[in-house]
Amino acid sequence: MAYAMQDRPLVRDLTGLGDLPQVIAVAPESPAQVAGIRPGDDILSVNATPVSEIVAKDPEAGSLADHLEELLAATPEGEDITLELERGGHTLTISFRGEQLCATRFILKTGKGVTAYSDGQNVALSAKLVDFAQNADELAVFASHELAHVVARDGKAKGLRERRAMEDRADTLGADLMRCAGYNVERGLEIWHRYNQRDILRWLRDPSHRNIPERVRRIEAHIASTPETCPPPGVPELED
Repeated sequence: MAYAMQDRPLVRDLTGLGDLPQVIAVAPESPAQVAGIRPGDDILSVNATPVSEIVAKDPEAGSLADHLEELLAATPEGEDITLELERGGHTLTISFRGEQLCATRFILKTGKGVTAYSDGQNVALSAKLVDFAQNADELAVFASHELAHVVARDGKAKGLRERRAMEDRADTLGADLMRCAGYNVERGLEIWHRYNQRDILRWLRDPSHRNIPERVRRIEAHIASTPETCPPPGVPELED
């Protein structure tokens, strides 16, 4: 329901999603996992508010996920979140005490090229990127770079020099986030080699990013010289 009608067949093929909002993943050892929530569960209601009621109030397809997040965030501190779920044709109710962590939402976008981007709060991955990536590590390279922008609160740069510094930091901070999330950075970087080979216009790209071989070299050097510390110790200062 969070996608336009014309995009839903493709989204179903890529993710297995149906018409109801669905749990895509559950963080290991999180309160939700301990309570028994599983990937693939369809969400029928949040804190006794039916999904159908949310849709009836605001039929705009792209806003459903926002409304669900607002309901979750509105749960009073110290009270349980209660979800009514459908799993394998059966309805079940699960309650758990939520934790305030990263609020970034990852969104699948159709009609785009092989790309990923962020708006300062959410991260968008294109359907073509998901198809182009050969494994989760490769997809995580793009996702973690954009997440690093969110973590660093990168806004509008004052000029090209600052924008490139932001992109450099997002590459290395993204690699740290990847490692802490359990992904293999070296394996993931293979996507850049394939991307570089297919991009015949790479020399005409936005100068805010270094060329791909240089980006890969910088990330590999960072990983080789920096001990893995989880969570990362903080957001590094921008380099001059």
